[in-house]
Amino acid sequence: MNRFEIKESDNFLSKENIKFINETILSNRFPWYSEFTKTNSTNLNYFFLAHTVQRRLEEYPIDQIVNSPDFFNPTVDILKNFLKSINERYNFFLRISYNFTFNNGHDRSQIHRDHPYKHRQIVIYLNDADPKSKTCILDDNNKIIKEITPKKFKGVSFDYVDHFHYFPKKGFRVSLVATYL
Repeated sequence: MNRFEIKESDNFLSKENIKFINETILSNRFPWYSEFTKTNSTNLNYFFLAHTVQRRLEEYPIDQIVNSPDFFNPTVDILKNFLKSINERYNFFLRISYNFTFNNGHDRSQIHRDHPYKHRQIVIYLNDADPKSKTCILDDNNKIIKEITPKKFKGVSFDYVDHFHYFPKKGFRVSLVATYL
């Protein structure tokens, strides 16, 4: 995959994956935790909710990376099914998290890359969110080269490039985010 190749799929989930998403992740019993992001370069501070399934490999010893053992295997199964649908191989996941974003008073997240080293990115949308809460992928000059509209059960993969997303103005957006090599 070259740096600006973007792969999408919306037909990859098994019946078990869909049941897990609908009855667990999107249920009112799923545990969400507040996250606060601050970047010094843009002075952009905002809250969102997350559930980290696998911690970042660069921050924890290997025996401590699985943060949510009850949700790890079903989540990895979703990711494997997505990667298979786009004919992508992976060696291992670097981090895995469910993110819940909402109108937090900001228009968008900061421009970022998820790790300071080369990796590949996956975003899988788990609900039909505000269509304006797009993920935007940027070229080396910070020009938007692709806007991805969230659609329930749509997945997208792209390489080590800058990106950001717009926060929903109405409702909320739930996504599964993972990085891998």
